[in-house]
Amino acid sequence: MPAIRFPHVQFFGRTWREYEQIWNLRLDDLHGKRVLDCPCGPASFVSEARRRGIDIVGCDPLFALPLAQLRARGEADIAETMRLIRTQNPMLAGNDPESYASEKRKALDELLNDFALHGPSGTKCDGRYVNAALPTLPFADHSFDVVLSAHFLFTYAAVEDGGMMATREFDLDFHLRAMTELARVAREIRLYPCYGVDPAHPMRHPYADPVLHHLQSMGMNARYERSTYDQGVPEWNFSIVASR
Repeated sequence: MPAIRFPHVQFFGRTWREYEQIWNLRLDDLHGKRVLDCPCGPASFVSEARRRGIDIVGCDPLFALPLAQLRARGEADIAETMRLIRTQNPMLAGNDPESYASEKRKALDELLNDFALHGPSGTKCDGRYVNAALPTLPFADHSFDVVLSAHFLFTYAAVEDGGMMATREFDLDFHLRAMTELARVAREIRLYPCYGVDPAHPMRHPYADPVLHHLQSMGMNARYERSTYDQGVPEWNFSIVASR
């Protein structure tokens, strides 16, 4: 079965419930903290977290696009990603691909509705959505207590390096620079997933240990923590959590 190979990072997001499972989060874990979702893509987490009283910012390079283009990109990427998952790597959708796809569309709709109000051109713009991209972020040192980073790092390494990208744009050096930047702006980093996505060879991602050691070299307490989010690889289903 051939590996999934993308020419660009997909605008493909997740819901509050999925974030809870990915990092075993409880509401109390984030209340009273300043949180960054980076990159957040079309996840509904920022909107849903704000409704729950959490001080959160989401950043993504596609937030430079107007709303109509964001919608078109999100709908196209969901359709293309689900087509490839169904034909090439069904484990990524867990046990229920239709429910998985429905969650992606739900996340996109929630993001777009919130972005229309609170995005840079919204009538109630409040800074919760920022146009920014790793490895250089427009935030001051220690701006956040926690940064959540899911389904970009590791996932979009080159196919030959355990990811889904057609090019080596996001190589190991990029990952280490991204970790240095996240450690600059936040006191705690949570990173998921840590496995390679080749369905024929499930394994820990080859960049995961170097990233973990890099975080430790910066004085952070970095470790693997098991995730309850089901993507069909229970033996490798961990996040990296690093804190000071």
